[in-house]
Amino acid sequence: MLKKTLQMATSLMVFLNLKELPIADGKVSFSEEQTEKLKAELSEEVLLQAIEAFNKDIAENSKVEGISNEIKQMLAAMETPEEAAANKAKEKNPDATEETPNVDAQLVALKAKMKERDETIKALLAEAESDTPLERILNTQAKEMIKHSATHLFASGKDFDAFDGRNWNKLAAGQSVGATDWTASDGANIQKLNGDAELYFREDPKFIKSLHRDNFGLPSAWGKTFNVVDKITTGSITTAEITQGRKLPWLPKNKQSIQAEEGKIFPISIDIEYAGHLLSQIEASWLASFNMEGSQYDKMTFVRFLLTELDKKARLEDRIASIKGVYVETPDDATKAGSYLNRQDGLLVQLWRARDVRKIYRAFKLGTPTSANIADYIHNLITSLPYEVRTANGLELGLSPSHLTSYKNRIENLHGTQNDYKGKPTFPRDYPNIKFQEVLDFEGTDFMYITETENLDILENRPKEKNWYRFGFDGKRNIFIVNDYKLGIRMKHIGNKVKDGDPAEFKVQSVWSNDVPLFNADFFAPIYDDKSGEITATFNQLKVDENWATDITKISGLAEGVILKIQGDTALASSKYVKDNSDLDLASDFDLSNGGTLSLIVLADGTLKELARTAEPASTAEESVVSYDTATLDAADGSEFTYTGTAALTITEILNGVQGQKVKVYGNAAASQDVTINTIGNIKVASAAVLKLATDSIEFVLLDGVWTEFNRDITV
Repeated sequence: MLKKTLQMATSLMVFLNLKELPIADGKVSFSEEQTEKLKAELSEEVLLQAIEAFNKDIAENSKVEGISNEIKQMLAAMETPEEAAANKAKEKNPDATEETPNVDAQLVALKAKMKERDETIKALLAEAESDTPLERILNTQAKEMIKHSATHLFASGKDFDAFDGRNWNKLAAGQSVGATDWTASDGANIQKLNGDAELYFREDPKFIKSLHRDNFGLPSAWGKTFNVVDKITTGSITTAEITQGRKLPWLPKNKQSIQAEEGKIFPISIDIEYAGHLLSQIEASWLASFNMEGSQYDKMTFVRFLLTELDKKARLEDRIASIKGVYVETPDDATKAGSYLNRQDGLLVQLWRARDVRKIYRAFKLGTPTSANIADYIHNLITSLPYEVRTANGLELGLSPSHLTSYKNRIENLHGTQNDYKGKPTFPRDYPNIKFQEVLDFEGTDFMYITETENLDILENRPKEKNWYRFGFDGKRNIFIVNDYKLGIRMKHIGNKVKDGDPAEFKVQSVWSNDVPLFNADFFAPIYDDKSGEITATFNQLKVDENWATDITKISGLAEGVILKIQGDTALASSKYVKDNSDLDLASDFDLSNGGTLSLIVLADGTLKELARTAEPASTAEESVVSYDTATLDAADGSEFTYTGTAALTITEILNGVQGQKVKVYGNAAASQDVTINTIGNIKVASAAVLKLATDSIEFVLLDGVWTEFNRDITV
């Protein structure tokens, strides 16, 4: 219909409360009642003109749809997605109690929509010109340019990228050269930064990692359990043999055992504090690295950079602590932050307790793996398993990256398979049902285990809470970033503890391993002084805190045969001792203030007997300090050389070395054992040097192939 005709028809339909214009035989056909009602409102002449116009439009259009349908289409074109969904739901439910709106209601809705649209258009026309992307060069050497808008970094339109009130974004776009004032007394910038951080984490899906596969560097095949608040328990039931031959007496034999394996989650905190001017320096450093990187396509802001760098370090520590961590409770009066390795119990310490303290699983005595025996070692580990276990599916063999590489090389050498490089093997030779699991943080240990992959489980409380950083401002020009989350790891089932006389079927385990140490000899967990003089050990390599102030009279918590090491600290304010008594069988009291290490073994009656002790801290000297007793020194051996010969010596040559390398040569305190150094060969000295004492020294630097003296300290 023509526009004017449509408007007139709409008015008549509203007046008569009709859903559609009545048409019969190609012409408008009002009822007698409707005609009388129209005549009462309009003159008969006007009514006849209207009907004639309607009939003319109908005759000229081969297909005429009801006006109500046209109105409905106009409304649908203006619907929001939410309104469209609601209306669609109504169409699917024609029996709903809500009545279908009549044409009058449709027209009212249409009028409201048109008014809303007109107001929006007027508002847009009244505004200044919309953002036009402007090219701004963040780095004059960048190969490409980043586009910003007049109001937003990266033209993103997001609040946290806005320039208004955010100097850090202006800096990034080159609109400002001054550092942000983070020390304002009202804390306005900090409050805005805090709000931006929350908005950013909501809107940037790339930063928030997958909820189910965010294993932060741990094997992706390991499972994950959420909503763990403190502890989680997995039960296992074991049944002894049940059937027997038919007989007269009643002889029940249904022996069963139900045991639970408990996993624990640990609360973890991130506490960060910045002075205002230091945060400004970080901001400047960010911009420097940003410019060096050239063209950027990520929506990168100062907030994202700061939180991303913190998060990277936290996730690395999550991975390492989940394997190597040994939990130590931090005292309430602590004045020094604790190590991330002591924030939770990792996988290794849990297996150590299960194997050496609780003794709930069997370890195989296979010796130590080497690059020469690694193929046989892994074969022997697998064949030590019960047959029904080593042929089962879903098993994994966990080991360090270096041992997996050694296995690959050894197998290739033994079987002549070095034709091409296909990466590291995924399973041991002849056992495709057992997957190699390369555990990064096993590196440096010889420990290996076998279990079902589904037996390993990472524990978390809430998804994404590791990324919930918050900023704070204390009014004293200090800025804080905090985050609290929970994390843990467990094996759902390790093994069953059995009593003497229990059936063999009760000796069930789900983990098998070799019997080598799980931790390096130089790894110690701290212990704090509770003033009782007694230690309940949860680990076997302990180091007293520098504030320790009580003699140790008793140690408990370890099983028979466990070797315990206690290390002192030279920073103790005064001498404190491990006391020789009925609980601690020592050669004499051990002074903790000398920094030495006391080694003890737990006997069957629970007492500890001394095995060895040292009277000073373990040497921290670098391997670069070497002894010499010949006239030729080799710079490849180290950087400091001490004379240990028994006669006078003249040095004639220094081998190897690289440009700029430095070496320091010492003498010997013994009489008639002087070390003489002259300009000779590739050695150049200012004058002849004679080292008569152990403290006498001369230093050289390699310059253009000549070891040239640059300093000497010789007592005349």
